[in-house]
Amino acid sequence: MIARLIGKIEAIFDDSILINVNGICFQVFVAVNLRDSFVLGGNVNIRISHIFRQEQQYLCGFASDEEMAIFKALLDVPGIGMKSALSVLSTLTIEEFAMAVANQTPDPICRADGVGKKTAERILLELKDKNIAKIKDVCQKGNANINDAILGLVSLGYPKNIVVKIVSEVSSALGPDADTNELIINCLKRL
Repeated sequence: MIARLIGKIEAIFDDSILINVNGICFQVFVAVNLRDSFVLGGNVNIRISHIFRQEQQYLCGFASDEEMAIFKALLDVPGIGMKSALSVLSTLTIEEFAMAVANQTPDPICRADGVGKKTAERILLELKDKNIAKIKDVCQKGNANINDAILGLVSLGYPKNIVVKIVSEVSSALGPDADTNELIINCLKRL
């Protein structure tokens, strides 16, 4: 199973790239925003999800582990294939996707090519009860106090879609230096 490719960009297509690894070229399907970051002949070090479908194999490339985790979660949703999952990742950032799932809002997901309202609602329904740690890692990425406050309030039994929204509002009001306890206390007042 292929987990990572390190090589040079041989060609760039609409939905994929060719990576030359020591004379062997691999076709890797990628999200549009990742594809647009590559330069023909440039070096690449990319994470790979190796997918087996009936008699075919596909390599999908990702810039981060979080992006690959969202891709794999999307593939677990009935009716969502590789192209739809990559379309969602092409349209939304990791943070936007996490917020859409946490708040159960289908409209941002509907912006992806080939994803209608019913499909977006199915994605939200399937992913709403996924482990909060996955949402914690991508939602409000980079601020451990916000992540800890979300996790703490959810462990107290509050619905995560409400918690994420309130913690976001409270953290904006208190500023970036607010500690976890201060965030939780102020959020509990609003809950």
